Amino acid sequence: MKKVSRKLFALCIITLTISLADVQSLFGQQALKLSGWFTAQDVNNLLSRTSGLDSAVSWCKVHGVTKVYLEAFGRGSYADKKTLLTAKSRFLNEGLAVGSGLTTSGFGKEGVGDGWNGALCYTDRETQEQLQQIFEYAAGLFDEIIIDDWFFTQCQCEECIRAKGDESWSKYYSDLLVKISRERIMQPAHAVNPQVKVIIKFPQWYDNFHLRGYDVGRESVIFDGIWCGTESRNFDYNGRGFEIGYNAFFNMRWLGSLGSVGGGWFDADATTVNYFLEQARHTVLGGGKEIILWCYGRMRDKTNNYGPFRGTPAADMTALSNELPGLAKLAALIGDKPLKGVHLLKPPNSEPFEEEWVCSFLGNLGIPFVPASTIDEQALAAVFPVHALKDTGFIDAIRRMLAKGTPVVITDGLAKRLADCPDILTDKNLAVLKVNGSPKKLLNLSPDAIKPIRDKLLAPLGVQFDAPDKVELYLFGDDYFVVQNLNDEAIDVTLHLSHRSPARQALILPETGSNVTLSQNNGTIKMHLSARTLVAGEYH
Repeated sequence: MKKVSRKLFALCIITLTISLADVQSLFGQQALKLSGWFTAQDVNNLLSRTSGLDSAVSWCKVHGVTKVYLEAFGRGSYADKKTLLTAKSRFLNEGLAVGSGLTTSGFGKEGVGDGWNGALCYTDRETQEQLQQIFEYAAGLFDEIIIDDWFFTQCQCEECIRAKGDESWSKYYSDLLVKISRERIMQPAHAVNPQVKVIIKFPQWYDNFHLRGYDVGRESVIFDGIWCGTESRNFDYNGRGFEIGYNAFFNMRWLGSLGSVGGGWFDADATTVNYFLEQARHTVLGGGKEIILWCYGRMRDKTNNYGPFRGTPAADMTALSNELPGLAKLAALIGDKPLKGVHLLKPPNSEPFEEEWVCSFLGNLGIPFVPASTIDEQALAAVFPVHALKDTGFIDAIRRMLAKGTPVVITDGLAKRLADCPDILTDKNLAVLKVNGSPKKLLNLSPDAIKPIRDKLLAPLGVQFDAPDKVELYLFGDDYFVVQNLNDEAIDVTLHLSHRSPARQALILPETGSNVTLSQNNGTIKMHLSARTLVAGEYH
């Protein structure tokens, strides 16, 4: 077997000391943009004096931030108009782009019985009127407004109960917020400023959108653009939909099937360096060409704590600055290449039942997925979790796919609900993945347990992949693959690409301190990856 040295196959596009500006000059300004979010409190408390503006400008330049979003309202407070305009002018004069944002919390009538501190009752007319005033205020000052992910409700006050009537809560919330989006946000904002672009940011908790009033199908059309929350945590975190890194990739690509996603947004809460960098990598892998960091005031802290979980924002930012040129290279390598792989369906507003976040955990099985919101019967292979039942045409579609020999894997949660379809369950082209009502336990599957499922799905793609759990595989276009090791120890993987020329190593992240070796023979590539390492390879 021919040994391929790292030196020989390294794609030395630029040196390790290259700046982000040099990367943008080489690949174009759109390769990757890093932006910073300044909350209304940051604006009032940290940007109201020249010294504070000096510090903010310096922080942006040191960390490669080329755009800022100045929040006009958030958490019950307006940012002072004079301070906003002064800060806007200063950042523009320093060569940074400037947009605005709003966090719709802390005003009007607080929601009842929802467990969210700051979430609102949008049935209340006075709350609606205040919401409209907030958007009119921001639209009068800026041409771009991103709505932070607090534009939801789970209020169950007496007024909401009466208004809901016999509808389900999810339908009532969704219809209400769609109506408010049109009448209290978009129409008034454009009346004040016809040029303004109002963009909605959907949170990272894709399996709960419809339960809280986010109707991604309709809202993606109503607003001028969409953004995506790509916050993720470590494998032990049990927050509201943060889950694991692949969550960010899936959310971005899935939302991208509904509309063009402007970029991804994450923070440093409860994250140390490895997990913080993986948020950035998954955002780029998800197709993000812009990253927003939330937020300036908290990114400068040395530490933060959320229960037993500790974050290190200042160290995270230093590490991100060092990796930014590499992330820009990754963004340029991916470009607009189509994502290739196994069809993974989640219709909008679909119920996860006992398989909440299963799409996030599936990505750690070394299967390259193409997240989708509608069924693609032309897919070469497909995985259907229980969410697929939301599509009224699903049963007929899966029958047609199986009849023409498409390899299909369904979860046991879906299989249980197809008990009256024995022809589907006994089809030779179908396999059942046992989730056992606990998607997180997929992380405990052995390589021997994963292999039959993975081999079945990858065979039509002309690909074979052998790896332990917590390893991700991505295929971009016809010439790039990415393997990411999320384990805390080194691993060995084997990738076989049928009828391909010898591959070459195009990029490693982190670019310093990682250890990757590669050898290949007749289309089979063997790789040794150090812990928490990403490698991109090129082939033809």
